[in-house]
Amino acid sequence: MSAPPEHGWKKLQRSLYRWYYRIKYFPFRAERRRRREAADPSRGRRGFVAIQIDALAYEDLERALRRGYVPNLKRLLEREGWELRRFPAGLPSATPAAQAAIFHGTKDRIPAFRFYEKTERRVIIGSQPASMQFIRDRLPEDGVLRGGSSYVNLFDGGADRACFTLSGRGRQPLFQKMGGSRIALLLLLHPVRVLRMILASAWEYLREERDRLWSQFRGNYTYYWWYLPFLHIGTNVILRELQTLAVLLDIYTGVPAIYTTYNVYDEFAHHFGPSSRTALKSLRALDRRIGEILRILQRAPGREYDLYILSDHGQTPSIPYRIEYGETLGDTIEAAARHGVYVLAESGAYAPPRETMDFLVRELEEVASTSRSPTRQLGLRIGRWLRRHYQLFPLVAEVVRIAEEEKLVVTYSSSLAHVYWTEPARPLALHEIRADPQRRALYYFLVAHSGVGLVVTRVQDGAHVEGRAGRALITPDGEVEILSGDDPLPAYAATAVERRALVHLVQLPNAGDLVLIGAYDPERDLCICFDDQVGAHGAVGGRQFWPFIMTAPGVIPRDHRIEDPLDLHPIFRRYTAP
Repeated sequence: MSAPPEHGWKKLQRSLYRWYYRIKYFPFRAERRRRREAADPSRGRRGFVAIQIDALAYEDLERALRRGYVPNLKRLLEREGWELRRFPAGLPSATPAAQAAIFHGTKDRIPAFRFYEKTERRVIIGSQPASMQFIRDRLPEDGVLRGGSSYVNLFDGGADRACFTLSGRGRQPLFQKMGGSRIALLLLLHPVRVLRMILASAWEYLREERDRLWSQFRGNYTYYWWYLPFLHIGTNVILRELQTLAVLLDIYTGVPAIYTTYNVYDEFAHHFGPSSRTALKSLRALDRRIGEILRILQRAPGREYDLYILSDHGQTPSIPYRIEYGETLGDTIEAAARHGVYVLAESGAYAPPRETMDFLVRELEEVASTSRSPTRQLGLRIGRWLRRHYQLFPLVAEVVRIAEEEKLVVTYSSSLAHVYWTEPARPLALHEIRADPQRRALYYFLVAHSGVGLVVTRVQDGAHVEGRAGRALITPDGEVEILSGDDPLPAYAATAVERRALVHLVQLPNAGDLVLIGAYDPERDLCICFDDQVGAHGAVGGRQFWPFIMTAPGVIPRDHRIEDPLDLHPIFRRYTAP
């Protein structure tokens, strides 16, 4: 059946838009022509644009819709019949695992945002380019962004163009990684937007300082470094504008696959809370950028696109472990192991005893909190006292703790922690942990700790979970066998999907010998966060496990089950597969 004929006004409007974009993007006409004329497998196919709103839970999206923070998204749902799905984030509920699954169809060696590689004797940190490149080198070279663009992601996804992206198939010069001459030319073509960026940066600084001070007095804000507002200006204003400009140009030139991540909500949700006014308010500017992308999709001539708006995981409101217990998780484990624990929380790499002094010198250059100066130590003690008694104006936590008897590495990422014994250099199963008196003692200490909701360990092809209420076995298909006491899982993994995710996590070869899940109180909808954050994710418990995906009607078949980000890989793969 042929399409209905266009009325005169529609034809005129389409013609005017064609000329508008031709003039606006005149310097890129050759790129558009080359792409249209290229004889590649993607010619004639629909393309896709994916917009990831990092860490926005399904529940918090609904809250933002009700409160009017995202009018463009609300219009898509209410007037244009878009479909909104809630789906499981899998484990770990963190961006590295989600993007590896979506882009490359695997997440088999990513147990957390921060984890330890026993064989490499190396801590991997999800915010460091070298660590992300280490992971990328183990992923398939190809991905769903073949021939496309990756903006502000952790991995390139096989894209031809990867800007503001932490890792890729090959090394990129910094200028190219930052968008190169293409971005510079875009800025020259948009002087009004550049002026708007400058004004928005000033406003962002003032607004964040106001919100931070108010939240500190209320006891809701976590830590503060002097440069954080400037970092947020870079990510939440400048980077947001640059990636939007790049996406708009890609749509005009006909790039077949475009995936971009907006991180602004994740930053504010971690430090102010996922349902806070500050975090939800940050979605307003993002919604306006989505509106710009929607308009060019509707108006620009050329390739037809499907638009996906999704998140990779959610966040659960949390209490920082250090506020609740007056010490870090590293402090706790060091005391439990009688000063024989190697603790690496957020930065650094494992160091055996003979390397301790060299390790501290290197860390001193990067992390102020490792300083051993009396002034710094006094400051840390004052910070702990204020945190314990007033939860006010906290200082930066010590993130590295080294002792010399038992060799342990503890990495923690929000509400998920991994505990590794460095010897032997292979994963340990529950029976091996119980067979050793020192390991067994630490295991039961952590099971009894009120800040730890579940301790998960390997058993054959399943998972053993234990909490203060009782212990149980989870089979690979998500069935539960209670071994003693009450079922410890209902507050954390009420469905088979969540339970299967726990099995997947603990069976990874580089998961911790002990996997710790921060305690979660469903009545208060509050979990323990091992980091200094009031919004947590990485594990199960609350909305951190439940992100969302929005599409136009029929773009995702109704019978396509999404039980993990892995199930999104074939959806995107169909656009660029040979």
